Amino acid sequence: MLFLSILIGNCLAKLNLTIGIDINNKESLAYLGRLEQHYEQFEKKGLSLNILNHILPCYTCKQRHNYTQPEQNCFGGGRYCQFSTYANGQLLLTEILRQNCLFTYETQLFLSYLNLFQQDCFENPHYTFCSENILNKLLNINTTKVNECINASFQGQGDQALLENNLLAKEMDKQYNQSQLSVYLDNKDISDQTFPEMIVQLCQKLKDDPPEYCNIFSLLEKNTTLKLDDYIFFALFIVLLILLILISIRVLRRVKNVIQDKQSIPVEETIGIISGVNVQ
Repeated sequence: MLFLSILIGNCLAKLNLTIGIDINNKESLAYLGRLEQHYEQFEKKGLSLNILNHILPCYTCKQRHNYTQPEQNCFGGGRYCQFSTYANGQLLLTEILRQNCLFTYETQLFLSYLNLFQQDCFENPHYTFCSENILNKLLNINTTKVNECINASFQGQGDQALLENNLLAKEMDKQYNQSQLSVYLDNKDISDQTFPEMIVQLCQKLKDDPPEYCNIFSLLEKNTTLKLDDYIFFALFIVLLILLILISIRVLRRVKNVIQDKQSIPVEETIGIISGVNVQ
């Protein structure tokens, strides 16, 4: 499989991180977007980032019309498809192309865009407008060049619903078939690990020449470990203090009740009791 060959081929990189995403899976987009604040430091230390996109084929289009008829949720007559409840499949594929163009142009820009996209545009009915608004107003990117990249990826002229697409074909060739997040670090599957755990592994692999963030992270981790016992003792102290206060309140209430009971005894009865004692 080409997917496996990509992972093996990237072994020559100092540090290889491959992330598989699905345009309909917010978790995978959010995970990749979080890399925005860390990527530049790790990239300077040799990190190579690779993105895999989940794209579906139309399984019956070849038999039905040999990719010669337009399909609402596909390009290439059904060669590349996507489906969702909130957007047309062609809009989703166009978004994948947009992200692919941004990634090729500048990875850090791509991550900044994706981080905003997954927050503001995911399942947004005004899908394309939202996306272009991020590029124009928030990132100050000329969408004309991005659109030119998208259009140039189609082979030939005519209805794009029927045209083959170079970028989508490359994504299909990677044979990434997961509809959820997948993460590989130097060919090791770490998809079950959280984002912070992945960052820790990156730092460990770069321990001989770590980026500044790893030094800060390590210092925070050590301080947290050193102070853990203090936090435990402090928590126990608070618990004991609360128990002491509750016990004190309960005792005070009992004393108050006793005083109130004595005050409620009639004076005559008190005198009589005292007299009785005196007589004895």
